[in-house]
Amino acid sequence: MEAVQGWAAAVCLTVLAAALVRMLCPEGQFARLMRVILGAFVLCAVVSPFGSFSEAWETGEYDGVMAQAEEFEEETASRSASLMERSLEQLIGSTLAQNGISFEKITVRMDTGGEDGISIRQIQVTLSHGQDIQQTKTIIRDSLGLETEVTADENR
Repeated sequence: MEAVQGWAAAVCLTVLAAALVRMLCPEGQFARLMRVILGAFVLCAVVSPFGSFSEAWETGEYDGVMAQAEEFEEETASRSASLMERSLEQLIGSTLAQNGISFEKITVRMDTGGEDGISIRQIQVTLSHGQDIQQTKTIIRDSLGLETEVTADENR
């Protein structure tokens, strides 16, 4: 962002300097030549970042930027998986509550390591005392369409 601000400031200063020189120039043949020179000068100021970008790309100065982009992508995938886990836990919890099944805990584990994006690895439901394990599995499968392994532990 600082590079863009620096470039914009350089272009503005170049245009101001060119306007000042043009006002001080006398009319005639010299004025035409001066306009061409000033136009080329302003054009160079506008185009200069593109030359330095390609040069920096060839020398590998942008490797650090690529590493930051990869790190950002991994962090984004991790946060997305975490958000999806919490959302799915809430959805399963409300579905079970609507069907009269009380539970102690719901844990969803997502996998972000594959090419397929984010996938559900495991759903674990800890039921309250006296709840039917098979009924819970059936409700989750039928209501939510999750063909994922569901383990239910009855504690207490």
